[in-house]
Formats: sequence, structure tokens, C-alpha cells
Amino acid sequence: MHHPVTTIAKPKVGFLALDTWSRVGGLQRFNQRVISNLASAAEEGRLSRPVMHVMRDVSSDLPSLTAADLKGYGPNRLAFIRAALVSASKLDIMFLGQVNLLPVGWMAKQLNRKLKLAMFVHGVEVWNDPIYRKKRFYEPTMLRAVDRIASVSDYTANVMAKEFGVNRAKFSILPNAVDGPIEITPRSSTEPMLLCVTRMAPHDHGKRVDSVLRAFSKLTSGFPDSRLEIIGDGPLRPELEKLAHDLGVAERVLFRGRVSDEELDRAYRRARAFVLPSVKEGFGIVYLEAWKYGLPVICSNAGASHEIISHGGDGFVVDPSDIDRLADHMGVLLSDLDRGATMGQAGAEKLREKYLNDSFRLNLLTLLDEIK
Repeated sequence: MHHPVTTIAKPKVGFLALDTWSRVGGLQRFNQRVISNLASAAEEGRLSRPVMHVMRDVSSDLPSLTAADLKGYGPNRLAFIRAALVSASKLDIMFLGQVNLLPVGWMAKQLNRKLKLAMFVHGVEVWNDPIYRKKRFYEPTMLRAVDRIASVSDYTANVMAKEFGVNRAKFSILPNAVDGPIEITPRSSTEPMLLCVTRMAPHDHGKRVDSVLRAFSKLTSGFPDSRLEIIGDGPLRPELEKLAHDLGVAERVLFRGRVSDEELDRAYRRARAFVLPSVKEGFGIVYLEAWKYGLPVICSNAGASHEIISHGGDGFVVDPSDIDRLADHMGVLLSDLDRGATMGQAGAEKLREKYLNDSFRLNLLTLLDEIK
């Protein structure tokens, strides 16, 4: 007697993003990672050929994928919306790359009531902070159509749940990741350098580079040869340069502006520690980048970064308004190379275990299983 073979239908998955390869940034790298891993899952037969639409990129910005349909629309937003809605009628699951795409997802759900809708959230865009982005009046209502919200951190999930009135049980945690390899470099015993990598946009006072400068100025007598290298650019740079001058450390602070990937690599290799006590991190991918080089890190006790950093283990967690404590931690990592190396090794090991692409891919596939 022959029994019929039961085949399990592969889920049909779509992904909508604002931008990916056309711009450089943490959110864009996250979108790239989602696209690459969904395409890989399709190659392995875990899901049907995914359909992915990117609103701001043009097709020439995007890679050619053998196992996925990927298209950019540039300035033609109506074409993006039309294509997204047409695709939705044939999908089982649609991922939204950002909260600004919620109206498109909501319309898709009205057209296909069986569609499972999931949305990625990252940080300040869902904190309802007037400096960055206040929630739109329609978003709490539209969020009822979303089946799952994937947040990069517990902190962002908790803040969004409170501010938007969303049940916390609707959230999954999908931590960010970086690509390898992990290349730990022995620290120079003759070059006492601290590194800070950050944006300097008008709304980026929350990065607290001013606190780093104030703390660094307290190291003048104990570490007269120390240097602080700041990589990044934007409208805040003149204000920070003036502060360095007023604090009397302008000659020991190197504002490098935007640099090439090669220059950034060299900066990580020559630094003894990475310092960014930002209070506005939805996750803190910059600390993962530092761990790739075996650097100990200093982060803030506000925001999400302290979720990934173990105080005294792989970095220091500090209140950025406590300038003396921040200076003490910076001094420890400048003076005690052995302790810094041990902490940096611990960070690299945590990175290897939890925050490389293999972990991201596993978490993404788990999220797919939760939604199905």
C-alpha cells in the first residue's frame, strides 16, 4: 500500500526596505544582512524565492542574486508602493525594514488578510523622542495589523511597547551583527591612543563626545603623551573642535573626519580602547566593530549598549555625566595593557559566540518560524 507523500509548502516571503547598498550606515547594513540571509535560505530550500523591494536605491546599486528577486525604485515611490502591494497578494510573510514603511505594510494586510506582517525596529525611530522622531498619530492603530516586531534590543522593545501601546509579548529580539574576521592586534606600548567613531549630525549630542573630551582633558598630567582620535564628521564637528581647544587638549585630539575603510582599519589597530558613552544607542554596533580588533570598550549606562557589554569583563559601563569616573576608566585602559587585552579578548569571544552573521541568520530563521 502506497501512502501519499506530504510536502510542506515553502513560505513565500517578501521584504521592504528604505535603502540598502546606496548609503552607508548601521540600518543599511542591517537591511543588507536581511536580504543576503533570506536569499541564502531560499538557496537552501527553506523558503520560496523571496521578493524584495528597496524604495530609495536604484537597481544599479543592488547586487544580482540568483535565489531572490531584488529591485530598487529610486525616486519613483509610487512604483515602489504599487510593486509592494502587488507582491503582497502572493506572499505568506512580509517584512518591513523600518517603521516608516508601516503604512505600506498596513495596506498590504488589507489586501491580503492572510498575510503575516513583521517589522524590524532599531532604536530612536520608535522611542517617540521629539529630538529624533515622534510617533505618528496613525501608527498605534496600524501596528495592530503587525503580527511580530523584531527589535535589535530589549531596551528598544521596552520603550516602543510603552510609547506605542504595544503588547510586549508581540516582540522578538533580533540582535545586530557584524562580519568577520576577528583580527586581534597586539596593542602598542609606545602609542597611548583612544578611539571614538561616531556621527556628528545636529541631533547627535546624545553620542556624548563632549563627555569624552572633558574626561580626556583630565588625563593630561597622568598621560601627557596620550592621544584621542575621533573619526566621523558632521555639523557638530566645529562645536566639538572648539570644546577641545577650550579644554586645552586640541593638540592631542585628532579630528579625522570621514576616512576610508583602510584608514578606519588602521585606526582600530593602533588604539588601546574604544570610547563612546552614547545615551542614544538602540543597540551599539560600534562596540561590536571594536571587539573585532580585540579592543576593550567604554559605553554608557543609558540606552541599549549596556545590554551587550559586561562591566569590568569586556568593557566599562559608565554614566557619561560622571566625568571623573569616565576619565578613570579611560586611564585604566591606557595604562594597563594586560587588562585591556584581557577585556578585549573577552569582547572578541562574545562577538564570536553571539554577534557574527551565523548567529544573525539563526535568529532570523527562528523569527520566520515564530511568524509562520
